[in-house]
Amino acid sequence: MKKIFTLIVSTIITSAGLFAQATPNAGFEAWTHNTFPSYDTPNSWDNLNSSTGGLGVFTCIKATAAADIHGGAAAIKLITKSVFGQTANGIATTGTINTTTQTIGGGIVYTLRPDSIVGFYKYTSVTGDNGFAEIQLLGAGGDTDTIGYARFTTPTTTVGSYTRFAKAIIYRNANPIAKSIWILSSSKDAVTHFVGSTAFFDDVTLVFAPATGIVSQPKFELTVGPNPSIDRIIIKNSMTPKAAFVLYDVTGRKVAEKQIEAGTTLIDINEYPMGLYIYTVSDENNNVIKTDKLIIQK
Repeated sequence: MKKIFTLIVSTIITSAGLFAQATPNAGFEAWTHNTFPSYDTPNSWDNLNSSTGGLGVFTCIKATAAADIHGGAAAIKLITKSVFGQTANGIATTGTINTTTQTIGGGIVYTLRPDSIVGFYKYTSVTGDNGFAEIQLLGAGGDTDTIGYARFTTPTTTVGSYTRFAKAIIYRNANPIAKSIWILSSSKDAVTHFVGSTAFFDDVTLVFAPATGIVSQPKFELTVGPNPSIDRIIIKNSMTPKAAFVLYDVTGRKVAEKQIEAGTTLIDINEYPMGLYIYTVSDENNNVIKTDKLIIQK
């Protein structure tokens, strides 16, 4: 099971016909009003209001002010608050929160393999806190079987206007995906969380790679190799003027990042241990244009 305050997840999809399946109410337009205590909750997203509302504490709020929405008529506002002396992160998830065990389970049946998550956010940081949006794509083994993973972390400083975020999904293996879980949070985790930290999220989505087999522009390509590699990676890029190459280990930790331009770029990998890695290449607009596995041999 996922710890509520230490693992915070968010998910999004923008492919016609799959949008509702993976990320229901992704624009946070639909809300249900609870009469007593009085609060609104975003449809299809669980949060802590039902547990803390009786105390007059609401960590999930419907934002409708013009400055607080990116698109449509509403957005989600998450606030870290104090509940009887305990700090509670503002959390919203497409899973189910168990406040007794402080875990998140459930999720939405899902089988596709998107490339990245994208959305818009604002953030007010308290004492260097940060929020994040994360998605986990899980296999038949359930909550302990993470196949795909992406987390966008906000800066530890205030971002006062809506800003686009994008983060590549890192796949750990080729096993079938069974379900997805999103979590949005106003604070980093159970240790780094400060009362007053506030996150707005709106118009979250998933991005898929363009269809293959298109031959209308055969001259444009991006290759990364050799694979397996021993001491260096050769990137040949005729697809975009500028791009960013990022290398991750199998735990999802970023181990290398390099800016590349059109032409041929050599990257020295002698310092990295042998094993399986995942890489992404993003264009100058942070759109992921290539992602794949890379084996380093010694």
